[in-house]
Amino acid sequence: MEIEFLKMQASGDDSILVRTTHLAPGAEPLLPAIAQRILDRSFGVGGNALLLLGPTEQDEVVVRSFDPQGGEPALSFHAIRCIARYASDSGAAHRADFVMRTAEGPIRVQIIDSSNVRVDMGMPMSSEMRTEIRESPNDSYTRSLLVDGRSLSYTPISLDRPYAIFFVPDLAFPINRTARKIAEQPEFPAGTGIGFVKVYSTDEIRLRTWDGGYEKDECACAAAALVASVVQGFTDREVFIHLKGGDVFLQWEETDNHLWLTGPAVYVFTGTYDFEEPEKE
Repeated sequence: MEIEFLKMQASGDDSILVRTTHLAPGAEPLLPAIAQRILDRSFGVGGNALLLLGPTEQDEVVVRSFDPQGGEPALSFHAIRCIARYASDSGAAHRADFVMRTAEGPIRVQIIDSSNVRVDMGMPMSSEMRTEIRESPNDSYTRSLLVDGRSLSYTPISLDRPYAIFFVPDLAFPINRTARKIAEQPEFPAGTGIGFVKVYSTDEIRLRTWDGGYEKDECACAAAALVASVVQGFTDREVFIHLKGGDVFLQWEETDNHLWLTGPAVYVFTGTYDFEEPEKE
């Protein structure tokens, strides 16, 4: 089976895009196997996600996502930017402001210019109470824990999963080793994202994230970092964030409390992948 594909990346997170209309009839049961093979970096094209652009309706674009293991995880916000730009450029989306229909629900996106996409990341929540977080001078979001005899302060935020944001004077320290010890603490459930933030000014920060063996989404951690920076009084509600994979712009709207991410999505190359169907027993 020959599969026409397009490779894209956003902040270094690469995805393989395929339109369902380019798949052979009866390919549906083979999608997990196709994802495993085409995303393999040694024997396939290589990528973090296989994105399937399905049929479109008026102001909605239908998307499915597969990971290198053949599972269907939640779409990363990097991947959302990629498929949103392609949907706009290819004419699948007829407006600059449209909804992406995913397995987790609708996601609103806006095409800003020829390369940048703005994505609605939803509202921040408290990791402890699962209640909506709003900026308030009367609330304290600081928590502390003891690691190797040293007290560390952090801000717990929840988006797609819980995050713990630590503010540090610099990022020249063994991040992986420190984060691993932090993650071992009973305060954090499995899968908690850990972010270390250096604040440069009220509109600029640098973030380093730790995935701990779980699927990493720097954008979601960046959104948590923005919220933590605002409620701690370090930044304004609009901030440039330097990620390892590139810079993004985050906004935390006061009106509806939603977080918006703006960043580029870049075309890498196109091609055709020859998928050999498994032999029928």
